[in-house]
Amino acid sequence: MRYRAGIVGCGRIGWKLEDDPNRPKPCTHAGAYASIPNTQIVAASSRTDKSLKGFGERFGVDALYTDFNEMLEKENLDLLSVTTNPELHRDIVVKAAECGVRGILCEKPISLSLDDADDMIEACRKSGTVLMVMHNRRWNSYYVKAKELLDLGAIGELVSIFGNCQGCKPSPDWLSDREGPLLHDATHLYDIMRFFAGDIDSVVGSAEKRKHLHYGVEDTCFSHMRFKNGVSAVALVNERTSYMRFDIELQGSDGKILLGPDAEMWQVVPSKRAAGFRELEKVEFPKPEREANVYMDAIGELIHCVETGEPSRSTGEDGRAALEAIMAIYESQRRGNSPVQLPLGVRESLLLALRRENRL
Repeated sequence: MRYRAGIVGCGRIGWKLEDDPNRPKPCTHAGAYASIPNTQIVAASSRTDKSLKGFGERFGVDALYTDFNEMLEKENLDLLSVTTNPELHRDIVVKAAECGVRGILCEKPISLSLDDADDMIEACRKSGTVLMVMHNRRWNSYYVKAKELLDLGAIGELVSIFGNCQGCKPSPDWLSDREGPLLHDATHLYDIMRFFAGDIDSVVGSAEKRKHLHYGVEDTCFSHMRFKNGVSAVALVNERTSYMRFDIELQGSDGKILLGPDAEMWQVVPSKRAAGFRELEKVEFPKPEREANVYMDAIGELIHCVETGEPSRSTGEDGRAALEAIMAIYESQRRGNSPVQLPLGVRESLLLALRRENRL
């Protein structure tokens, strides 16, 4: 069977990053669909004619729409990628589910409020639509291998996680009144922490403006999470560096793994400096069995889930859980940096609540 695929959002992650010479290809949703033999892009929607025209010329698509509702009603799509700004995700996903789309791959964050996320999940549940969220590190070969090693006890019992997400916005002048670095980039960080440690029990955090006072959002964030299995995690997120950085360190009882641009591992050995003690020694990180392409693998998994009914590794509920962790950081800031227990009762955007109350 050949799957009819559509895309809503003809911007960077929709297709334009295919022109980035430094990225391994395919590196976008459209690039991946075009590379998979049993998928065909048959339609696309975007708010601007210029983006649509460029998309159509690049991928040979004639069915181009400025109204996603019209596209979904007319094109009888099997698969849909949602690559717009997140404030639009709710309406697109709900409409797609109502129109019978069988599988949806939605860019991160799933939405900007838990209320919208719940609407998306419920609409897909009712229609039997598979909803996946594109937290792409869940398909990254080295993160998957690290999870296998962790499960095998290669670094002992997981004790704590440390994460950094800095300076990752597309350009220095990127601004949004609804989506700061926590939602725009660090959703990846909180999601991948859950990938390794499971569900979060409580959060203490701060979300402040320290440098970019003209921003409508935070530029500096610290958070501490306690997971239900007893693991603790600390995260630093900011938009104050001139460089981009994303890394995560898994600290185990008998070693550690560092995941960033590369993957590194240390294991315990008898100390050479103090008799009776043990210390860490760097060892080779086992090479993954295959090099993944995260976009092709995600779409391949979407098709598999549509065909089998099996759950994906990045469900709508997973996307909601990452969003909930971020909303708990905002709520902790509202409460004077007090601990916030999950599940979080408030479903509105707590970033907007902070601004409304002049606490940011």
